[in-house]
Amino acid sequence: MAKGSRRPIIVGTDGSPERPVRPWRLILAALLLFALFVVVHNGAPLYCDWLWFREIGFTSVYTTTIAAKTGLYVVFGLLFFLCFYGNLGIAQRVTPGTAQRLMLARFGPQLSRALQHWLGWILFGLAAFFSLWAGRLAAESWSSWLEFSHPTAFGVKDPVFGIDVSFYIFQLPFLHSLWAFSLGTLIVTLIAVVMFHVANQAVESLAGLSKAPSGVRAQVLILVALLALIQAYGTHLGSFDLLTSDNGKFTGAGYADLHYRLFAIRIQTFLLVVTALTCLVPIGRGTGFRWPALAAGSWLAALLLLGNVFPGIAQKTFVEPNEFSMEKEFIRRNIEFTRRGFNLETVQRINDFPADESLDAAGVAANRDTLENVRLWDHPYLYKVYSQLQTVKNYYKFEREGVNGRRTNNIDIDRYIVGGKLRQVMLGAREMDTSGLPEFAQSWQNQRLAYTHGYGVVMSPVNKTIQGLPDYFLSGIPVTTAAGAPEIRVKEPRIYYGQIEHGYVFADTEQPEFDYPSTESGKAGGDAQDHTARYQGRGGIPIGSSALARWAFSLHLGDPNILLTRSFTPSTRLLYRRDIRDRIQTVAPFVQQDGDPYLVVDPDTGRMIWVVDCYTLSNQYPYSTPQKMDVNTASYIEANYIRNSIKATVDAFDGTIRLYVSDANDPIARTYSRIFPGLLLPLDRMPAGLRAHIRYPEDLFRLQRSVYAAYHVDDPRIFYFREDSWAIPTEPNVDSTAQREGNAPKDMEPYYVIMRLPEAADKRPNAGKPNAEEFLLMSPLAPAKREAQNILGWMCARCDGEHYGELVLYRFPQQVSVNGPSQVIAFVNNDPNISQRLTPLRLGGSNANFGNLLVIPVEKSLLYIAPLYVESTTGATGLPKLQKVIVAFGDRVAMEDTLAAALADLFPAGSTSPLYPPKLGDKGPGGGASTPKSGDKGASGGASPVPPQIRATVQRLTTQYESARRKLKSGDLAGYAAEMKGVEEILDSLKRQADAAEKPVKP
Repeated sequence: MAKGSRRPIIVGTDGSPERPVRPWRLILAALLLFALFVVVHNGAPLYCDWLWFREIGFTSVYTTTIAAKTGLYVVFGLLFFLCFYGNLGIAQRVTPGTAQRLMLARFGPQLSRALQHWLGWILFGLAAFFSLWAGRLAAESWSSWLEFSHPTAFGVKDPVFGIDVSFYIFQLPFLHSLWAFSLGTLIVTLIAVVMFHVANQAVESLAGLSKAPSGVRAQVLILVALLALIQAYGTHLGSFDLLTSDNGKFTGAGYADLHYRLFAIRIQTFLLVVTALTCLVPIGRGTGFRWPALAAGSWLAALLLLGNVFPGIAQKTFVEPNEFSMEKEFIRRNIEFTRRGFNLETVQRINDFPADESLDAAGVAANRDTLENVRLWDHPYLYKVYSQLQTVKNYYKFEREGVNGRRTNNIDIDRYIVGGKLRQVMLGAREMDTSGLPEFAQSWQNQRLAYTHGYGVVMSPVNKTIQGLPDYFLSGIPVTTAAGAPEIRVKEPRIYYGQIEHGYVFADTEQPEFDYPSTESGKAGGDAQDHTARYQGRGGIPIGSSALARWAFSLHLGDPNILLTRSFTPSTRLLYRRDIRDRIQTVAPFVQQDGDPYLVVDPDTGRMIWVVDCYTLSNQYPYSTPQKMDVNTASYIEANYIRNSIKATVDAFDGTIRLYVSDANDPIARTYSRIFPGLLLPLDRMPAGLRAHIRYPEDLFRLQRSVYAAYHVDDPRIFYFREDSWAIPTEPNVDSTAQREGNAPKDMEPYYVIMRLPEAADKRPNAGKPNAEEFLLMSPLAPAKREAQNILGWMCARCDGEHYGELVLYRFPQQVSVNGPSQVIAFVNNDPNISQRLTPLRLGGSNANFGNLLVIPVEKSLLYIAPLYVESTTGATGLPKLQKVIVAFGDRVAMEDTLAAALADLFPAGSTSPLYPPKLGDKGPGGGASTPKSGDKGASGGASPVPPQIRATVQRLTTQYESARRKLKSGDLAGYAAEMKGVEEILDSLKRQADAAEKPVKP
């Protein structure tokens, strides 16, 4: 090597010098490879997302999000790099010659010079690698940063520090992230610096740091001082975390927290600052580390004793023996702030709802609209009917994706104006599921180009039936509107966007899209052709004429067929992110979606629109007890603040997304309105036809009723001693399999009803005005002790108009004992007359099960109504039929073919039901009346009009059937067959007797 040259020369195996090493060429090659990786790995998804956001009209959301992520990535990645690489560079400078001498001694002069030259690049690459990861981790806090920089005041101050709650919701999470990043950066840097000095033998060990060169000592001590200051800041932030800590009986800072732990936090913070200052003393003076060690030891002692031991002793010796008196004020705060967090402070309480037995036929007739809308069809049973009678083909499904990808039924409930009246209905979207195609037909072309959409919707009233099956308002393919519901019409039946986990599809290609199967049989010797269509909507990303878009999506989706297919036309569009939940979450990642999106047939446009309730939530609301929402989708955080502040809609045909603010007072929604201008629209911008169908979400109501069961009390003493705790009644008709497996009792599901709110003097809603029927979500409440199955009141959420979101609680008088759902079902099962009538329904390969029991307030009384389903047990899939309706009132019970007939039995008013007169065409349970059966015996007693010979035949049938069951249980199949033959003979005899009894008697 020439004198003065610094370029290393590597000697070949033959002793001749090779070409000088040129590091910049290798670095340039590495950078080019890295750039190519970034383009392929990140560039394609970013470009695809840009095209998608441009399609739906929310590019500002995309740019704001990308800018926040990129800004955090660059800033924090650069900060990490400067700290890490800068300190390694300092470490090299404060030990001049040490590394060189070490390398020279180990590797010789030539190789040591080459390694010295590469050392800087190695450290640079190491710092760059760690910086990329640090930036990536920091970018994950982009939403916290946006909230931190756009806070909205709550107008509520915490009771300890007097700070607006917005600090805890919007700013504290980002400050915690900032502290964690700073702490991690300094720890990694300190470890790297110490390892470098130890490797260079600048220090032999940490114990010998006091004898190290002054530069080494100064660098390490400064880093330790900075670490102590960062930890002091994190300790200070911990004082605010006391307000959300769990104290067992309540949430929030208690007596020990504010009198011991808060003091300990302040002492620890002070000692950490002192530790940082004492670390600077040995730098210039060259003294030992006695003072820094003493300060750090004091901090550790304070952390152990003041932060843990003393508060624990105080809690055990002072607080727990006098817990209520010392925690009373903090319990009061917990009650107040928990109600605020879950929006329960405005619950309207109406006491002394009589729950008496004053209801009569006149009262039943006056509440005709309420009783005509009692839901008799349960979701699981109606789903089975829809799936067997309305799917038409195996690739149509009435389902949605549930937890862990498991499918669950997608039967929704809503209300529509039919015949000038508000009618409660149930409906399901007929979605496409290509996994239902035959295996040989599941080709790429079929799944991506041909079978692109579902078709139509099925809708039926909640209680009308024909021969035990639903009476439809909308049904069939093509969709047919019943003559009785001309107001409900579907003008665009195609479903391109829905709830089944949809893959991407291409529309408007040379391949015709399957629209719906032919409804006609073959003609002229040939099979009838299925109907096809070509997409005419505005949804989707134009991809047919853009080679760049095809390349990008081929890389992003991992689908080379996008490049290879010849089926695209210049107008071909890619329909991407077709799962409505995925679409909403991508546009608004700051919301948590409800577990039950529902479909609305817009009465104004005839289009099918998905409506999704969205929540803004936090787990940082001071003194509020966190709760986990019970949902059917992904798990929620344990939130202690939640608002249903956003209603999202997605057009099922073109995927148009709209987000409407339903709670303009929610500070979180207001913050994100500022972060993403134009994303959230006022609720009055929602079309009137859709706005009439918004409803209070079940998930939120379940959560609120659970919280209110404990937090309805105002007195801390009552709360502390649980003197008036409530619970949710258990579901009386539990699944038999779950019952055998010993599963915990299931809480009764809330249910939607159309009813008039009972009058309650001047405390009732709309005081002074006659109450009209409205759509409500309600649930009974019970005492906390589950062995006492009576109920003590009921709670409802209003869904209509200006009263949307109002919660109303009706409480029964404390001296009144009101039967709960389990008690009523037990009473029904024990009724001998009903038991005898159920026995024939459970014979011959059939099973009869009660559906959900509904508790319906009518006037000043309660009606208990449950359907009875009969379902075959012999086939692979039984078709359930709504066979009977049970109504209980007081200690009387009736079971008849229709609700009207059962009401007529309980409230006789002539020969017809007091609910509404007989109607031609009604042949099963539901609204239609039939001549009241006289088989049920009311509470007033009296002889049963059932002929004695029929009663005797039923008794013989019961005896014969029990004998057959014993034969089967003992394994005597031949005896079982013989006994069952006798059962069939008795059934034939019973049918003949019944037919004879129904013949009119000649005068």
